[in-house]
Amino acid sequence: MLDKILVPLDGSSLGELTLSYAAEVASPFNSQVQLVYVCEKHDSEYCRTVQAYLDKVAGEMRNIFIKTASQATVEPELLQGKPATEIIQYAQQKEMDLVLIASHGRTGIKAWVMGSTANKVVHLIHQPTLLVRASVANAEKRPVNLFHKILVPLDGSENGEAVLPYIIEMALKLKSEIMLLSVVELSERVHTIGGLDYIHFPEYFIDSMKKDSENYLAGLSKKLMDKGIVVQNEIREGNAAEEIVTFGNENNISLIAMSSHGKSDSREWVMGSVANKILHVSKLPVLLVRSAPIKQ
Repeated sequence: MLDKILVPLDGSSLGELTLSYAAEVASPFNSQVQLVYVCEKHDSEYCRTVQAYLDKVAGEMRNIFIKTASQATVEPELLQGKPATEIIQYAQQKEMDLVLIASHGRTGIKAWVMGSTANKVVHLIHQPTLLVRASVANAEKRPVNLFHKILVPLDGSENGEAVLPYIIEMALKLKSEIMLLSVVELSERVHTIGGLDYIHFPEYFIDSMKKDSENYLAGLSKKLMDKGIVVQNEIREGNAAEEIVTFGNENNISLIAMSSHGKSDSREWVMGSVANKILHVSKLPVLLVRSAPIKQ
């Protein structure tokens, strides 16, 4: 399932944060890791410098695989054009199973804003994407086990479970613990004549949703435990995105993994969705798996 992994680089140390994640996933899966750098300048000297950089990074990753006795491979490739466009096209043409990308830009650490390469890639790409929040703190810590505890938020829908096959494989190969989380929202946002408003659910309805969530998570966790995976369940109340981010921060979570759909089963990833809010707010790495094809 994770045979081919794409890692776009921009020459910065923060952008290289993805390399540790790529190595940890690729080693047990014996994956093919493809390092790419998109050269925007049509300058032969500059491109030669970039190629030397890619070759150096590839050599360092090969040494890691040799030390871990992995059959994973790594190849560097220099592309020409606009970064986001080239990365997306390359991932689709080469049928990559996973794209690992950092959330910063070449200009350094700044807010993750609309228009950045990472933002364009995550919004438009078909392939599962693991986005790593680039920061000096992350670069200095570099934890050994990057996937020790994976948080999987679920809303009870079939589309929401699109991420599960990936997480099951990762948990089995990487010995990860899985935390299944369901958030029972206490109100619903509706459009009214005056704009947006919130309708608060009655207590009996909230209790019913909590019971349904408990039964749903219990059934899923049994299936995972039958495969030998360590699983815990959690039910929270409140705003879904806020509760997911808070839970991740409070429980030593190493990765948030979720489907990109919303409860409305929207096929496009739109501003305001739970997944989008988490990507913008959470400092944790986020694995996003699309539950449906993108509309053209």
